[in-house]
Amino acid sequence: MNPMQIMAMLQNSGNPMQMLTQMAQQNPMMGRAMQMGKGKNEVQLKETVRNLAKQRGMSDEQLQQMLSNFGLTL
Repeated sequence: MNPMQIMAMLQNSGNPMQMLTQMAQQNPMMGRAMQMGKGKNEVQLKETVRNLAKQRGMSDEQLQQMLSNFGLTL
């Protein structure tokens, strides 16, 4: 499933959090991502996203460009 499909599903679902929880139970990577975000504030989440992007060789500009495709910013 590609990211655009996931975004569409979240927008059309009645309860996005419940849907994400179900996806996390079925997908270990999704579960790990949700676990990493638990208990963090907005600043900490942004830093985590930036660090993960850097680990995968993405610059801040590339990350911002990718996020803009989903209507998101950091």
